[in-house]
Amino acid sequence: MSWRSFRTRLGAAVFMLGAYAAAAAPGLYVVELGGEPAAALAAREARAGRAGPSARGRQAWRLHVDGVRSRQAAVRRMAEERGARVRGSASIAANALFVEMEEEQAQALASLPGVKRVRPAREYHMTMDAALPLHRIREAWELAGGGNRAGEGVKIAVIDSGIEASHPAFRADGFQAPEGFPRKDLSADAANTSGKIIVARTYVPLLRNWDPDVTVRDHVGHGTAVAMIAAGVPHEGPMGWVSGVAPRAWIGVYKVFGTPGFNSTTTDAALLNAIDDALEDGMDVLNLSLGVDISLRLEEDTLAQAVENAAAAGAIVVVSAGNNGPGWNSIASPATAPSAISVGATTNARTFGWSVRFEGHDPVLAVPGNGPVPSQPVSGEVADVRQLDPTGLACTALPQGSLAGRIALILRGTCTFETKLNNAKAAGAAGAVVQAREESPDPITMAVGSATLPAMMVSYGSGQKIRGWLAEGGTLTATMDFTFSRVPQQAGVVADFSARGPNVELGIKPDLAATGTDLWIATQTFDGNGQMYDPSGYTLVDGTSFAGPFVAGAAAVVKSARPSLDARAVRSALINSAAPEMEETSAWIQRTGAGLLDVEAAVRAPLVSSEVSLSFGVVAPGQAPQPRTFTVRHVGSEPETYFVRVEPKRGTVAPAVTVDLIELAPGGEAQLQAEWRETAPEAGSYEGFLVLEAASGGTALRVPYWMAASRGEPQSFTVLDQTTQARRFSIVQDAILFRVVDPSGVPIGDADVRVESLDGGTVVRVSNYDADSPGVFGVTVRLGLTAGANRFRIRAGSAELVFTVNGY
Repeated sequence: MSWRSFRTRLGAAVFMLGAYAAAAAPGLYVVELGGEPAAALAAREARAGRAGPSARGRQAWRLHVDGVRSRQAAVRRMAEERGARVRGSASIAANALFVEMEEEQAQALASLPGVKRVRPAREYHMTMDAALPLHRIREAWELAGGGNRAGEGVKIAVIDSGIEASHPAFRADGFQAPEGFPRKDLSADAANTSGKIIVARTYVPLLRNWDPDVTVRDHVGHGTAVAMIAAGVPHEGPMGWVSGVAPRAWIGVYKVFGTPGFNSTTTDAALLNAIDDALEDGMDVLNLSLGVDISLRLEEDTLAQAVENAAAAGAIVVVSAGNNGPGWNSIASPATAPSAISVGATTNARTFGWSVRFEGHDPVLAVPGNGPVPSQPVSGEVADVRQLDPTGLACTALPQGSLAGRIALILRGTCTFETKLNNAKAAGAAGAVVQAREESPDPITMAVGSATLPAMMVSYGSGQKIRGWLAEGGTLTATMDFTFSRVPQQAGVVADFSARGPNVELGIKPDLAATGTDLWIATQTFDGNGQMYDPSGYTLVDGTSFAGPFVAGAAAVVKSARPSLDARAVRSALINSAAPEMEETSAWIQRTGAGLLDVEAAVRAPLVSSEVSLSFGVVAPGQAPQPRTFTVRHVGSEPETYFVRVEPKRGTVAPAVTVDLIELAPGGEAQLQAEWRETAPEAGSYEGFLVLEAASGGTALRVPYWMAASRGEPQSFTVLDQTTQARRFSIVQDAILFRVVDPSGVPIGDADVRVESLDGGTVVRVSNYDADSPGVFGVTVRLGLTAGANRFRIRAGSAELVFTVNGY
């Protein structure tokens, strides 16, 4: 997303002008009105215990919809009288109009009675098999009556780029749509609905530009992949058998992204309408694999509030955490919504590619050169060329026969790949593995010219690993496999790109993690311009976008298997049963939440909690936070005794729970209090789990806790957006946007940020946007007169960052 006019685009105040002026052409604005939307009104009545239908019941909010819309009508009329064009509205999850108008009209509209605020519509982007065993999905299927029952009767809304309805992942054999379905907005979408795909709604007309296709047909592939992971049916793909998590669930398609090159992003208007319609359609689970990297404070975030209202109305809302990691405090909106299930990404148990296998060690990924590919794998003893050539480069002739039958390990650099390989072949090598340089650590496809020696390149890190194995002594035998296939790797490691907490209000986010790398999954075959297009109908993907639907599908499995659990209980069952067995160095609470998704444990969960996590916020060293209370409910069928303990993970002090044992009958509840009896002795994170174990055996509930002791000292920057090139001598507004954080990820809104030009350009100003988004600053610069790099250094406390804008 572009944030060049930060405050105008964010709309954090009622309206911003001056230096942050928007373009002169009419733009799309969200006009929020005073008063709660229908879902919030219905939920409040339900909490008050008034008689009548449940808050999730369609009739409950229907009683309020007409009232909300009648109050909107007056503002709609005044807007139209001023020449604005009202393009739509939301009344269930949000109380807002979507208006196309010029900036002067928006300013006038912001002052009208009944208008809460007016802000330009924000743009949101997509947060772009072997994963099933990682999350114990097949075991959960058995508990739910088998894979042919998993998710049965549950409706999942996929709010995304549409769907390729003809894909084998969505075969409708044996499916029958529920009464009143399928539903569609356009007659042209009749072909895109079935007994499996029961809703086809499109919001492309609410996007910024004209679009050649307003149907739900997927031009990107993202929506097709998300729907496949959540609820695709079992079928044979090019890499073997694949299935979604809840293959018997129904899918509702709510298309909010358009055609690449026309509408590659979406807006608040489309998303708020989609959430409204998903609630109207009775969707049980909503999946949003999308977001915006710079998150507003919750009270200012219209979409996050809509997610809160949808959850209060009884929907389970799953949102991908975002791909702006690994910096702290990088959770995307609307994953910041406290009631959403926000999902981070971890590594799969395997990836796909070419590899070099080693006896007694894990294989490493490799990239073949562009020369002749051998028909069979090439094996041999590994020989480090540095034993023959101190440079390790093989740029000069090597002793004849010195590499006979061996696989040469060669460093990249100085001479051509052709020269290196020809020298190794002349010394008798059977093959060569070239190690990437430290400054360019990723492997590439080598241009080998006339060289015929079988060769692959590995990353710098993999090369160092191989050298370590050689240093252990003995013979190291390798096999170079030129077949594109599965390659095992360590599972459960937090992906570098996965966004991390703490949340904007210092809560714990993400809530849990699921597989989000190396997924071979369904995609679209229609539009070659689509980012994920593949004529085979399958592609390899990474991203929290694809971790989210694992949890959405899991929610459907749990809800189907245990229909007596309401949405809050299903949310707790998923989060508080997550598996702790993750790669230890990456398993910080603000990186992984409660842990790795475990669907079997969620289906079995005997306890649920009113609070899925406990953030104690921020204190100064030497202080202790206020206690937190939460209520656990026994949802098992037999009475049970639970032992309560604290499991610290980081920090020298931990909270204590006021009781160490509770006894509960089915449906019984107990209120627990966690309190800090010792103060935090030093700055840092204090985190772990409150654990309840059943006397009959097994962990029943794990509630993560977190507290930060902070001195308010900046340690690092989380870069949220950056301009990399612009016209020379131009002023680049907010050329970089970043968050200043302390060692625990706590934002430092009053940091003393200093910026200097290292060459070429000049610093125009440093802007503090903390009032809009915690700890966020922007740097506006003017580029130099000549083309080339303009470098700037940012400092705050011990944090330092150099960024470059190239002038052209």
